[in-house]
Amino acid sequence: MRTGTTWIISLLLIASCSNKDKEAGTSNWISLRADSTNTVKLGDTLVIYESICRGCAYEGSTRFDIQDSLGIIKLVDIISTDNNSSDMAGGSISQDILLKPVRTGTTTIKLYKILSPGTAKEDSAQFRTYTITIKN
Repeated sequence: MRTGTTWIISLLLIASCSNKDKEAGTSNWISLRADSTNTVKLGDTLVIYESICRGCAYEGSTRFDIQDSLGIIKLVDIISTDNNSSDMAGGSISQDILLKPVRTGTTTIKLYKILSPGTAKEDSAQFRTYTITIKN
């Protein structure tokens, strides 16, 4: 019985170490808010959490883009995560939009969510604005 208990404790320790490694990888992610000025450091990774509908007509064609008033924020990656069961219809897919500041200053970015090439003109008129101050 003691061997089984030791084995379970070992698994729990390994699992907790793995989660800490994952948390450490995203610990410098700063979630941006559209309703206030975001103050960040030059080495931070900025993230905007979005989602798209799962199984809808726009799932495969949705894209994101930013427009930066000073050119000091760069879009570096979009991470898609589908946490829904494979046998589930509908739901949503998480979209983590990762941005990196390239120099200090205060800028305003616009985030565009373009659903499809056919709706690009209408979608480009809708955006969310973020004000970001980047410090050393």
